[in-house]
Amino acid sequence: MARTFPDDLPAAPASERVVFAALKARLPDPWQVWHGVAYSAAQTGAEGEMDFVVAHPERGLVVIEVKGGQLTCRGGRWFQDGRRLREAPAAQATREAHALVRAWEARFNAPPPFPVAHAVWFPGVKPFVPEPLDLAGITLYADDLRDPESALARLLAAEGHAVKAPVDFAALEALLSPTVEVHCDWVLRRDLQDASIARLTEEQARAFDAFAEFRRFRVRGCAGSGKTLLALRQARVWAAQGKRVLLLCFNLLLAERLRELVRDVANIRAVAVNDLFCELLGREDDKSEDFWTNLARDAPGPARELGARRAFDAVIVDEGQDFSPAHWTAVCALVPEDANFLIFYDPAQNIFARDPTAMPLFGGPDAVLTTNCRNTRGVFATLRPYAPDGVRPFPNAPAGDATEIYRADNQIALRARLRALLDRLIHREGVPEEDILLIGARAEKNMFIKDIRAAYPGLRYYTYRKFKGLEAPILILLDVREGDPQWDRSARYTAISRAVHRLFILELPPQSRMSTKKPSATETFFVG
Repeated sequence: MARTFPDDLPAAPASERVVFAALKARLPDPWQVWHGVAYSAAQTGAEGEMDFVVAHPERGLVVIEVKGGQLTCRGGRWFQDGRRLREAPAAQATREAHALVRAWEARFNAPPPFPVAHAVWFPGVKPFVPEPLDLAGITLYADDLRDPESALARLLAAEGHAVKAPVDFAALEALLSPTVEVHCDWVLRRDLQDASIARLTEEQARAFDAFAEFRRFRVRGCAGSGKTLLALRQARVWAAQGKRVLLLCFNLLLAERLRELVRDVANIRAVAVNDLFCELLGREDDKSEDFWTNLARDAPGPARELGARRAFDAVIVDEGQDFSPAHWTAVCALVPEDANFLIFYDPAQNIFARDPTAMPLFGGPDAVLTTNCRNTRGVFATLRPYAPDGVRPFPNAPAGDATEIYRADNQIALRARLRALLDRLIHREGVPEEDILLIGARAEKNMFIKDIRAAYPGLRYYTYRKFKGLEAPILILLDVREGDPQWDRSARYTAISRAVHRLFILELPPQSRMSTKKPSATETFFVG
């Protein structure tokens, strides 16, 4: 049986399916058959499609044009089912054979070292008597379906050229049916998806503007709902009104990012809350076990003095769920009685187990953001089981890629999996190292990735605690283990939601079963 490209022919015209079936079933090995070989003018000088290319390593190659239906030739003009053909079948077959020869020469810088014949096959008719001059000797008919090998051998023998070298099937496959892997350039793909991800919905902005009429209020939003963008937006609004704005958060990396985004506004100060307390108390981290506890405990006095001097007219807290009761006591002390006070928070990301009742109440309902505007749908599908009820993806979020999960029995095997994944992303897909973030639950010194970081110096690693509030194009979660308290529901929700475009999870065997119950979210006002 001949080898065919493709394996079957379900959608071709009936005449071509008949010829294909005969060639596949009745040509013995080592014949090979290609169907529907399209070509462009770049190398061949014309455009078209070869119905069949049939090759034998020791005999040569035949280009076949198949014509079915009701055929008529009058005055040298051909008609098929009453419709005039733009080109006579013999001329079409000749052109296609010449195109193949030119394509071979262009690819291999030499003419084919084997005969290239051409033929027209009429699978539904008996031989013409007499044959038109242009078809004489190159025509196959219905009878030839019974023994196609003899018919093809006759055509090649009539070509009159000796086989100088066997047909190189590997070269022929590379020319007629190449294997091509098309990978969209990652940077272009990332930028296209970024353009279609809503960073702040119009509905959110309008609703937020209504709440901004209040002097003090809170905004509860799911991960990726635009809380930080709204915090920055309101900070700029108040700064434009001449107010001095303090923009606070708990996370040092987030504070650095906020400073970058407001450096063009003189009267906005972005700072991590513990850095502010160190400044107020004139202290530096002495690495003692209780330094940070004592810092927050001692901060209210200096904070109250700062508030009395009206150093700030408005205070905005981002990621408020990270603040301890002691933090809130000091922060509230530095806010003047008549100052603006705005708090953004997400109780589902309370990974430090702070007391939520310590957060200030302002008397009115919270604004609630329930639309995730950060993640592609592929990432969000992984995030959904850990998200509070009611959280939804942005309606026009790009599809993105499905999350890839890899499991190994031990950390050594998982690191080998990580190396293979990084090699694929960076070397095969062209992803910049800076677009990839490794996230784990433990400090880097305990993650055994020193050699990997050395091999990819642009690669970053953070714990999900340190990176919370930020995002990365591609996220790889390391050493996720079911039953590990470091990877509880809040941790997974926080970590997964950092991925914008693509997410990879590298898992170790489970320790024990964890609860799969969803957290609840009591909503008082819906935005988006």
